[in-house]
Amino acid sequence: MGPLRIGFFYGIIAVVVALAADLRFLFLDPREVPDWILTAIEGFRVQLALTATLFLAILAAIRTRPTRVDPGVPYRSLVLRDCVLAATLVAAMVGFVLFVATTLNATLFADEIRAYAREAAPSIVAYNEKVAGRLDDPPPLPTVSEVKEDLQPPVPRDLGRSIANFVLRALVAGTAGALVGVIRGRAGPSDGPKPREG
Repeated sequence: MGPLRIGFFYGIIAVVVALAADLRFLFLDPREVPDWILTAIEGFRVQLALTATLFLAILAAIRTRPTRVDPGVPYRSLVLRDCVLAATLVAAMVGFVLFVATTLNATLFADEIRAYAREAAPSIVAYNEKVAGRLDDPPPLPTVSEVKEDLQPPVPRDLGRSIANFVLRALVAGTAGALVGVIRGRAGPSDGPKPREG
């Protein structure tokens, strides 16, 4: 499968994961979700989404096969080009969708996020206090107001940060795709079907 098709396929999966993490307040009710699950979601959702994007970008680079040959261009260069393209496409799709989601969160969904923050913050603090009670020397814990502040909707300046993250995500995924391409290029065309002319 060519880099655009495979990149789009894995990009769709990455977009679903990223949206689930970013728009969690639309389908999670903090009053019904166990406090430890809620705390884990809020503590690791960004890392999980980034890890999923990088993993799917690498998977796209591994699965792609050169389908277009440029005369005189060695296989190593072809597979490097297509691996970078497939991986970067995954990250670009996620970055674009998250920019749109950030815009919506700052405007249309701002009230829903504030309501989610009001309900989620006490549960998160209660779980943190429960865990800290088992420690001999617990670290300082954030207050309900501090947790609530962290869960507030994005502000206009976060749109610029979203664009910067878009670029950074694409660079990291492209670099990972390039590493996959280098490794596959050393293995030669025997790791998959030979590219077709045209």
